[in-house]
Amino acid sequence: MGALRSLVRNESRTMKGLWLYVRGLKDGVTEDAVAVPYGSDGKPIFIVLAVVSAFEAGLFWLLDFGLVVDLLLLVLGVYSALLVFGVYAGTVVRPHVISSYEVRVRYSSFYDVRIPRENIVGLRHSKESHDPAKAKAFRDGTWLSHDNSYETNLVAELREPITVTRPLGKTETVRVVKFTADDPKAAVEAYERLAVS
Repeated sequence: MGALRSLVRNESRTMKGLWLYVRGLKDGVTEDAVAVPYGSDGKPIFIVLAVVSAFEAGLFWLLDFGLVVDLLLLVLGVYSALLVFGVYAGTVVRPHVISSYEVRVRYSSFYDVRIPRENIVGLRHSKESHDPAKAKAFRDGTWLSHDNSYETNLVAELREPITVTRPLGKTETVRVVKFTADDPKAAVEAYERLAVS
Protein backbone atom coordinates (compact mmCIF):
# COMPACT_ATOMS: atom_id res chain seq x y z
CA MET A 1 0.00 0.00 0.00
CA GLY A 2 1.43 3.37 -0.99
CA ALA A 3 2.13 6.12 1.51
CA LEU A 4 -0.48 8.44 -0.07
CA ARG A 5 -3.16 5.75 0.05
CA SER A 6 -2.28 5.04 3.69
CA LEU A 7 -2.47 8.74 4.52
CA VAL A 8 -5.93 9.04 2.92
CA ARG A 9 -7.05 5.89 4.78
CA ASN A 10 -5.79 7.29 8.11
CA GLU A 11 -7.59 10.62 7.57
CA SER A 12 -10.78 8.79 6.63
CA ARG A 13 -10.55 6.68 9.82
CA THR A 14 -9.84 9.83 11.83
CA MET A 15 -13.05 11.46 10.59
CA LYS A 16 -14.98 8.23 11.21
CA GLY A 17 -13.58 8.20 14.76
CA LEU A 18 -14.82 11.77 15.23
CA TRP A 19 -18.29 10.70 14.11
CA LEU A 20 -18.26 7.71 16.50
CA TYR A 21 -17.11 10.01 19.33
CA VAL A 22 -20.01 12.42 18.73
CA ARG A 23 -22.42 9.45 18.78
CA GLY A 24 -20.81 7.98 21.94
CA LEU A 25 -19.90 4.66 20.29
CA LYS A 26 -16.83 2.40 20.50
CA ASP A 27 -15.29 0.59 17.55
CA GLY A 28 -14.46 -3.12 17.71
CA VAL A 29 -15.55 -3.84 21.30
CA THR A 30 -17.70 -6.97 21.05
CA GLU A 31 -19.85 -8.51 23.78
CA ASP A 32 -17.18 -10.78 25.25
CA ALA A 33 -14.40 -8.17 24.98
CA VAL A 34 -12.97 -5.68 27.46
CA ALA A 35 -12.08 -2.16 26.31
CA VAL A 36 -8.69 -0.99 27.61
CA PRO A 37 -8.43 2.83 27.44
CA TYR A 38 -5.04 4.39 26.82
CA GLY A 39 -5.34 8.07 25.87
CA SER A 40 -6.16 9.96 29.06
CA ASP A 41 -2.71 11.50 29.51
CA GLY A 42 -2.75 13.00 26.02
CA LYS A 43 -6.14 14.72 26.27
CA PRO A 44 -4.82 18.19 27.35
CA ILE A 45 -2.29 18.23 24.49
CA PHE A 46 -4.96 17.44 21.90
CA ILE A 47 -7.28 20.12 23.28
CA VAL A 48 -4.51 22.74 23.13
CA LEU A 49 -3.58 21.75 19.56
CA ALA A 50 -7.22 21.88 18.41
CA VAL A 51 -7.74 25.31 20.00
CA VAL A 52 -4.50 26.63 18.46
CA SER A 53 -5.54 25.33 15.04
CA ALA A 54 -8.95 27.00 15.29
CA PHE A 55 -7.36 30.24 16.57
CA GLU A 56 -4.88 30.19 13.70
CA ALA A 57 -7.74 29.84 11.21
CA GLY A 58 -9.40 32.89 12.78
CA LEU A 59 -6.17 34.91 12.57
CA PHE A 60 -5.81 34.18 8.87
CA TRP A 61 -9.39 35.36 8.40
CA LEU A 62 -8.42 38.75 9.86
CA LEU A 63 -5.65 39.21 7.30
CA ASP A 64 -6.81 40.30 3.86
CA PHE A 65 -5.42 37.95 1.23
CA GLY A 66 -8.51 38.24 -0.94
CA LEU A 67 -11.83 36.43 -0.52
CA VAL A 68 -10.83 33.16 -2.24
CA VAL A 69 -7.55 32.77 -0.30
CA ASP A 70 -9.23 33.79 2.97
CA LEU A 71 -11.96 31.18 2.50
CA LEU A 72 -9.40 28.53 1.55
CA LEU A 73 -7.28 29.29 4.64
CA LEU A 74 -10.39 29.23 6.84
CA VAL A 75 -11.45 25.84 5.47
CA LEU A 76 -7.91 24.44 5.93
CA GLY A 77 -7.76 25.80 9.50
CA VAL A 78 -11.10 24.26 10.45
CA TYR A 79 -10.13 20.98 8.78
CA SER A 80 -6.82 20.85 10.68
CA ALA A 81 -8.65 21.50 13.97
CA LEU A 82 -11.07 18.66 13.12
CA LEU A 83 -8.15 16.35 12.32
CA VAL A 84 -6.43 17.09 15.62
CA PHE A 85 -9.63 16.52 17.59
CA GLY A 86 -10.33 13.45 15.43
CA VAL A 87 -7.01 11.87 16.45
CA TYR A 88 -7.95 12.40 20.11
CA ALA A 89 -11.48 11.07 19.48
CA GLY A 90 -9.90 7.99 17.91
CA THR A 91 -8.03 7.24 21.14
CA VAL A 92 -11.39 7.21 22.94
CA VAL A 93 -13.49 5.25 20.42
CA ARG A 94 -10.72 2.80 19.48
CA PRO A 95 -9.37 1.49 22.80
CA HIS A 96 -7.13 -1.55 23.04
CA VAL A 97 -9.36 -4.63 23.18
CA ILE A 98 -8.84 -7.85 25.13
CA SER A 99 -11.15 -10.73 24.32
CA SER A 100 -11.20 -14.49 24.72
CA TYR A 101 -9.63 -14.93 21.28
CA GLU A 102 -7.33 -11.93 20.69
CA VAL A 103 -5.60 -8.83 21.97
CA ARG A 104 -5.90 -5.72 19.79
CA VAL A 105 -3.29 -3.01 20.28
CA ARG A 106 -4.45 0.26 18.73
CA TYR A 107 -3.66 3.93 18.56
CA SER A 108 -6.42 6.15 17.19
CA SER A 109 -6.67 5.63 13.42
CA PHE A 110 -2.98 4.80 12.95
CA TYR A 111 -2.46 1.30 14.40
CA ASP A 112 -4.65 -1.74 14.79
CA VAL A 113 -2.54 -4.80 15.58
CA ARG A 114 -4.49 -8.01 16.18
CA ILE A 115 -2.70 -10.72 18.14
CA PRO A 116 -4.41 -14.12 18.51
CA ARG A 117 -4.37 -15.34 22.13
CA GLU A 118 -2.75 -18.64 21.18
CA ASN A 119 0.23 -16.65 19.91
CA ILE A 120 0.73 -14.79 23.21
CA VAL A 121 3.12 -16.33 25.73
CA GLY A 122 2.05 -13.78 28.33
CA LEU A 123 0.86 -10.23 28.95
CA ARG A 124 2.54 -8.47 31.86
CA HIS A 125 2.65 -5.06 33.48
CA SER A 126 6.08 -3.44 33.13
CA LYS A 127 6.53 0.33 33.11
CA GLU A 128 9.36 1.42 30.80
CA SER A 129 10.63 4.67 29.29
CA HIS A 130 12.18 4.54 25.83
CA ASP A 131 14.67 6.74 24.02
CA PRO A 132 12.71 8.48 21.20
CA ALA A 133 15.65 8.15 18.77
CA LYS A 134 15.72 4.38 19.26
CA ALA A 135 11.95 3.95 19.56
CA LYS A 136 11.38 5.19 16.01
CA ALA A 137 12.94 2.00 14.67
CA PHE A 138 11.78 -1.55 15.28
CA ARG A 139 14.66 -2.92 17.34
CA ASP A 140 15.45 -6.52 18.24
CA GLY A 141 12.01 -7.72 17.10
CA THR A 142 10.24 -5.35 19.52
CA TRP A 143 7.47 -2.96 18.51
CA LEU A 144 6.70 0.03 20.72
CA SER A 145 3.29 1.57 20.38
CA HIS A 146 4.76 4.95 21.35
CA ASP A 147 1.48 6.77 21.75
CA ASN A 148 2.29 8.19 25.17
CA SER A 149 5.59 10.10 25.24
CA TYR A 150 7.61 6.95 24.54
CA GLU A 151 6.46 5.25 27.72
CA THR A 152 4.92 1.79 27.84
CA ASN A 153 3.45 -0.21 30.70
CA LEU A 154 2.31 -3.48 29.09
CA VAL A 155 4.41 -6.14 27.36
CA ALA A 156 3.03 -8.94 25.18
CA GLU A 157 5.58 -11.64 24.38
CA LEU A 158 4.72 -13.76 21.35
CA ARG A 159 5.31 -17.39 20.40
CA GLU A 160 5.58 -16.59 16.68
CA PRO A 161 6.46 -13.26 15.06
CA ILE A 162 3.67 -11.09 13.68
CA THR A 163 3.65 -8.39 11.02
CA VAL A 164 2.90 -4.83 12.15
CA THR A 165 1.87 -2.20 9.61
CA ARG A 166 3.12 1.33 10.23
CA PRO A 167 0.82 4.33 9.65
CA LEU A 168 2.19 4.95 6.13
CA GLY A 169 2.01 1.31 5.05
CA LYS A 170 5.50 -0.05 5.73
CA THR A 171 5.57 -3.40 7.58
CA GLU A 172 7.85 -4.92 10.22
CA THR A 173 8.02 -8.36 11.83
CA VAL A 174 8.09 -8.39 15.64
CA ARG A 175 8.14 -10.89 18.53
CA VAL A 176 7.43 -8.47 21.39
CA VAL A 177 4.76 -5.75 21.54
CA LYS A 178 5.03 -2.98 24.15
CA PHE A 179 2.12 -0.59 24.62
CA THR A 180 0.35 1.67 27.12
CA ALA A 181 -2.92 1.43 29.03
CA ASP A 182 -4.45 3.87 31.50
CA ASP A 183 -4.85 0.98 33.98
CA PRO A 184 -2.34 -1.75 33.07
CA LYS A 185 -3.14 -3.91 36.10
CA ALA A 186 -6.81 -4.06 35.10
CA ALA A 187 -5.75 -4.98 31.56
CA VAL A 188 -3.64 -7.91 32.81
CA GLU A 189 -6.49 -9.04 35.09
CA ALA A 190 -8.93 -8.95 32.16
CA TYR A 191 -6.48 -10.92 30.02
CA GLU A 192 -6.12 -13.61 32.69
CA ARG A 193 -9.86 -13.72 33.48
CA LEU A 194 -10.87 -14.11 29.83
CA ALA A 195 -8.25 -16.84 29.33
CA VAL A 196 -9.95 -18.91 32.05
CA SER A 197 -13.46 -18.29 30.73
